[in-house]
Amino acid sequence: MKRFITLLLTVTFVLSLTGCSNPFSKSTDTAEEEEKTDITAVHTKGSMDGVTLKIGVSPDFAPFTYQDEQGEMKGFDIDYLDIISEYLGFDYVLVVEQMADIETDIEEGKIDCAISGISITDSRQADFLFTDSYFSNSLTIIKNKDVEVESRKDLVHMKLGAEKGTAADEYLEKYLKKYNNTIRTFENSTKMFRALERGRLDAAIYDATGVEYYMDHHPDTNIEILDANLNEDESSYGIMCGKDFKYLDEFNVAMKQLDLSGSYQELYNKWFRAKSEE
Repeated sequence: MKRFITLLLTVTFVLSLTGCSNPFSKSTDTAEEEEKTDITAVHTKGSMDGVTLKIGVSPDFAPFTYQDEQGEMKGFDIDYLDIISEYLGFDYVLVVEQMADIETDIEEGKIDCAISGISITDSRQADFLFTDSYFSNSLTIIKNKDVEVESRKDLVHMKLGAEKGTAADEYLEKYLKKYNNTIRTFENSTKMFRALERGRLDAAIYDATGVEYYMDHHPDTNIEILDANLNEDESSYGIMCGKDFKYLDEFNVAMKQLDLSGSYQELYNKWFRAKSEE
């Protein structure tokens, strides 16, 4: 049963799919530590009953968060948020907006947290709190097929793009802008992919899940992968919250217990493994 209340804003669009290493599977050193974890879980379950949180989500990051044809939010992250809320007992209001707006709204206290395949980067950790990681990912550089380059080292004097406010945007600014490249940022990934398809960009960078999802759903694409598995150290996803968010420990305990119970694996199988085996 869904616990979210309403959508405050609507938009549309797509994206994603890749491997995931289980971020929670850490063996407990002693029986005493295991007992301590069990006690914590007992006291945490249902501890947020009566609390309502405002949660920011992106409308175009499938299969993590996206709007279907009826305008309803779907995705792995939506289902994951739902089972976390059921475990802890809180309700939530979804605020649907682009990543740059999500970060601003968290900083201004308009929303409490956000979940939409948000990478835990060093720069973000300076401004936000993050839960433990729940999904491991990387970045991929893609190019228009007509652009004759063989690796990212050839990206000099090029037009490069990324979605504004994402880890990919950070990567371009930090590593590729200095080679006399022109960097363009886009409100959403759909506009970025469209610009790349039409040759208005030479190359772009995006999360590997988003690239794979796009390629799977656009078999006649004019886009191809140039370089993959970049920035893995800063591409693990977490739930991003404001600095004054007081339920971070509760979230981390709930996420751990959902992994131990097999609920996380069930969601992963639903959204990724079943599709990869089709």
